[in-house]
Amino acid sequence: MAIGRSQIPKNVANPSLYKKAKAKTRDKFEVYPSAYANAYMVKEYKKMGGKYEGAKAAATGGAVKFSNGGTVMVQARGCGAMMNDRRKKTKMPRS
Repeated sequence: MAIGRSQIPKNVANPSLYKKAKAKTRDKFEVYPSAYANAYMVKEYKKMGGKYEGAKAAATGGAVKFSNGGTVMVQARGCGAMMNDRRKKTKMPRS
């Protein structure tokens, strides 16, 4: 659900402070809303002493949990990494 121009999210603890941070952000950025403007607004709101209510989701840190209780660490591969069984096999002619 999109948040309208005058609506404030339900998890904001101090709505008046949130409005001040939002006004400051609108003055600073030409394009609002944007990812940069939203990040700036949250930073300013917290700097002013604002808090968000509710619990944060726990991060698993790259571990995959199975239903039987075991975990396996999943490591991200860098750009261009390829599994050996997927690699193209080229045949070189004998000389």
